[in-house]
Amino acid sequence: MRKKFILLLIVVMCAVTALLSPFSAFAQDNTVKSPQLTSITFKNAEVDEGFSPNVFEYGLTLDDNQKSPTLESYTIDGNADIFISYRYDATNHPIGVTATLQYDTGSTIYNFTYSNPARYTKNSNNLLSSIYCTYGEIMPEINDEDTAYKLYIPSDMTQLTITPVTQDINAYCAPVELILDKEQEPKIALYCTASDGSEREYMITIKRVDKTTSEVKAELEAGSDSFVKGTLLHQRPEFVIVIGATAGGIIIILLLFIFTRRIAVVPYDKEEKPFYSHKE
Repeated sequence: MRKKFILLLIVVMCAVTALLSPFSAFAQDNTVKSPQLTSITFKNAEVDEGFSPNVFEYGLTLDDNQKSPTLESYTIDGNADIFISYRYDATNHPIGVTATLQYDTGSTIYNFTYSNPARYTKNSNNLLSSIYCTYGEIMPEINDEDTAYKLYIPSDMTQLTITPVTQDINAYCAPVELILDKEQEPKIALYCTASDGSEREYMITIKRVDKTTSEVKAELEAGSDSFVKGTLLHQRPEFVIVIGATAGGIIIILLLFIFTRRIAVVPYDKEEKPFYSHKE
């Protein structure tokens, strides 16, 4: 009797295992894979070991260790956004770059530490070379003269990180993280401090374009170098038409005025003596 019971138990267990196996395989096959950063390159820098999605710490050799590296290109396997930030030590000396891959279920962080950091020397260079913001576009292009710029962002963007990049690697300018309402277009002040302590203020005005984040993302992924061109008032066809029509109207009025003056009859002769004379 006992042997029969054991045999029956074994048969039942085998049957249950057979029934559950397909469900287990199904569950394993449907495991959601997190997005991965499959490649990344920087201007003015080379990743020392060669990049791999499953390695998160790297050395970064600077081509010119007096200049800050900037993001050049990247590829992502999956739906995610990439954010670049700069790492500093306790004395605000640059030590590396961090690339953060942000997606719905979490984030992945890749650290790049400078292999040949610049020797710390004091100078008065407090200029920015660029301003980085995911799905943001700066106008005009950063230059040495202007200190007022506009940062264009999608209409529905509510969270953004503004990462300034200094010309001199020993200068410092803090990044800014913002949480906005969809209607907000604030002005942001950035302060770039040179290694000798001199400071330069940059004023950034946030402007929204009539495009969503998904539309902007699609344009950039398709290779567009600007999502702002064609959206500003002075760039729109109707604005050009109105300005052209107004200018054309003014020109026509001027021509008619000149033509009318030429053909108008003068009712008197300048050399003719007056018929009546008044005695004083």
